[in-house]
Amino acid sequence: MGLLKARGVYEVFLPEGFRCGIISARDVLTAGNFEATKADALMTYVPMLSKSTTVGEAARLMADYRIRALPVSDGKALVGQLNSASLLNQLGGKIGGDLRMTSLATKSPITLDDSSPVAEARDLMIRKRIDHLPIIRDQRVAGVVTSTDIISRIVRHQERLGSMSMEPEMRRSLGFPVGEITDPTPLTCLPETSADHALDTMLKGGKSCVLVTHWDELQGIATHRDFMKLLVEAEPEPKIPIFMVGLPDNQFEAEASTAKFKRAITQLHLILPDMLEARSIVKTKFAKPEKEHRRYEVTVHIKTPQDTYTYTEGGWELPAIYEILADRLKRLLSQKTGQRRKRETERRGPT
Repeated sequence: MGLLKARGVYEVFLPEGFRCGIISARDVLTAGNFEATKADALMTYVPMLSKSTTVGEAARLMADYRIRALPVSDGKALVGQLNSASLLNQLGGKIGGDLRMTSLATKSPITLDDSSPVAEARDLMIRKRIDHLPIIRDQRVAGVVTSTDIISRIVRHQERLGSMSMEPEMRRSLGFPVGEITDPTPLTCLPETSADHALDTMLKGGKSCVLVTHWDELQGIATHRDFMKLLVEAEPEPKIPIFMVGLPDNQFEAEASTAKFKRAITQLHLILPDMLEARSIVKTKFAKPEKEHRRYEVTVHIKTPQDTYTYTEGGWELPAIYEILADRLKRLLSQKTGQRRKRETERRGPT
């Protein structure tokens, strides 16, 4: 937390031999007790780039892991990092004048009233896996608050009181209105603004998002991640067998879910190279026999030579379930792999 605040960054790397973990500001927000929580409990292992990694591949990896930086290795150790701002600087001036912000930005973003408590903003960021919340006052844009803004407030609280327990004391400390830590001068643009111009303004201003507004009414939001999609290369086909059973007849849900599952398995294969196959089984339950509304339960099996890992998640939107499962798989499998390798090293003893 101290590094996030002192360096003004979104994530911190934790190098570990030939691998590297990462903790983001949003990961830190999930901790219930900061004094008792160890870094490896929040950390996720991510792929390490080489100097030959293409810009498109790096952009795709950052988009998949929802992070803004990745470690770079020389094959032996961590030698640096590549961040989204560096990549987007390469994109500047090359988007073309035809792409407008109304097409690029995420429409109808999640917002919060400026009188809502900061604790609610924290919960929303964790639950919705976002880092930017436009703040509204009297149906107009009042500013934006980020996960790093909340981290800074928590650190100041810790420095003042010497305590970092979120529950319940820290939650009470975050009971003040979110408007008090809102950036009142967010970067804004009109819907017809060119994406090139908006990106240039965002990078020069050191901002991580731009709000699309019309007469002070919020139309959308674009973050580094939205612009990074313009750099992403086509994804390679998974190198291991993937089986999906029980997908719904709805073409959109089926295609979106398949793409998310394949993407997750492809990325998992980078940190779990001995993976043999991945299976997904979807069970559908209708709320009422005569109603269209349905609930899904998804079970995923990941098979390796040593183990078969099983994870289950339920919900009403199938693509969202696969996104949640992807986050869980990346975190849990990378941690279990690290623990297994540690045990194997301990058994072999010193060399």
